[in-house]
Amino acid sequence: MKRIDKIINFMRVLEEVCVVKRDLLLFDGTTENDAMHIFKLSFLVMLIAPYLKNKVDYTKMLELALVHDIAESKTGDYTVANQIVHPELKEEKKERETAAIKELKALLPAPLNQKIYNLYQEYEHKETLEAKIVSALDKLEANLQANQYNNGDVHYWQDCENGKEYYKLSLMKKVLIAEIGEPILAELEKAIIALARQNIQKCNIKNTGE
Repeated sequence: MKRIDKIINFMRVLEEVCVVKRDLLLFDGTTENDAMHIFKLSFLVMLIAPYLKNKVDYTKMLELALVHDIAESKTGDYTVANQIVHPELKEEKKERETAAIKELKALLPAPLNQKIYNLYQEYEHKETLEAKIVSALDKLEANLQANQYNNGDVHYWQDCENGKEYYKLSLMKKVLIAEIGEPILAELEKAIIALARQNIQKCNIKNTGE
């Protein structure tokens, strides 16, 4: 198969990322999908990059953001809440996504296939500073998005599968952010947690597990 045909086929598969539903709602009640999340995460990388104290590969971070969830085109989304309640899902998720990224790798011509595969693995292993920062931003973006529906109406979390876990998660500081030690990430986390706490109180939600 010609390389351009392979690229077109890969782009078709990426459409599947655009229809993977997430638990979170947009401000207007629309259900978020993976592509929306990837778009916002990529912008968040751009917005915080000028304030990072450590030297990073900015292009690499954008690439990691773009690639980090593409395996879900084949597996769907495993929500954090479900993985907390059902820990066995973590291993299932890992196995299925490993198979999925290998399947996606096979669609592309060299050297694109190896590059995207390597980026995905770098994000998963979280050994580089760039991967750690993007992973931290991934969680922060999700928490911020969770608070956007209907001017902060977080009642809907209870309607998600095992969604009560989101109240506790939204108020938790991330170990990875402390490990990275970047002030801009800590500042962003503090602001998003404050927003979540404000919305939880406004909605009179009790027993958040905090």
